Amino acid sequence: MTDFQQANRCLVAKDYEQAIRLFLRHAANCPSEAAQAYAGAAECCGRSNVIKAPISAAPGIVLVSQGDRQGAEYYFRLALQADSKNSKALWGLSELLPESSEERRGLLERSVEEQPGTLNLVALGDYYRSTAKDLGRAYSLYKQAQEHSPRDQTAYLRLSELCRRMGRAEEAKEWTHRWREAYSRKRRVDGKG
Repeated sequence: MTDFQQANRCLVAKDYEQAIRLFLRHAANCPSEAAQAYAGAAECCGRSNVIKAPISAAPGIVLVSQGDRQGAEYYFRLALQADSKNSKALWGLSELLPESSEERRGLLERSVEEQPGTLNLVALGDYYRSTAKDLGRAYSLYKQAQEHSPRDQTAYLRLSELCRRMGRAEEAKEWTHRWREAYSRKRRVDGKG
């Protein structure tokens, strides 16, 4: 069994420290797979708990768990140095950066280019809607997300809300109606209807 395979087993078993060691050793021994290994190490950092004892964050709010965001960012960046098109690292790093960050937008653009999916299409649409105030681009991305995954509610809701915001009430109603139809078909297919 390779270090990478053992690291993935440790990841599943939540032995993050050992998984990171194995991922890093694999990256050093197999440079052609370094991006995947670094992205795995970043995932371990994100899942690990760096809080040793509960911390009062605000009145009535106590943190009991928090991932190692700095470690995750470091390893995602190493993964992108090894392979600038690594989809896991593009998405993972984008999730760590501030929502209005230009770097985040660039990562999401590259992520969509490499492997479009509902999550990254919607996240990029959210950026264009909220930060760039480019409602046309946001609409296009949400529509692409809806076409990519016609049974996922997220894009329908974004399209409906965006159309209302743009003063297109009838189209907003149409997106809501289309979601209800898709949901109805989904329930029948899943055996819940």
